[in-house]
Amino acid sequence: MTMDDAVVNRQHENGGVPIRSDRLFTRDNYWYFRTREGLNIGPFDSAAEASEGIKGFIDFLKTTEPAVVRRIRQYATRAA
Repeated sequence: MTMDDAVVNRQHENGGVPIRSDRLFTRDNYWYFRTREGLNIGPFDSAAEASEGIKGFIDFLKTTEPAVVRRIRQYATRAA
């Protein structure tokens, strides 16, 4: 994510730009990332691996069926 990504709307977002915080965090010496849906995904051994995990997750969401994305959001909302 670049600084420009933090100040513009993403595809299909309308209205004001939401505040975006860093998605990477550590817990018990492992790295994780937090999705927009509110899921914590990991563990990864390094920040670089977690960053690659973010890219993979986004690529998955872009290419999967919309029903799968809705289901992920549904369960993430319940888990949050």
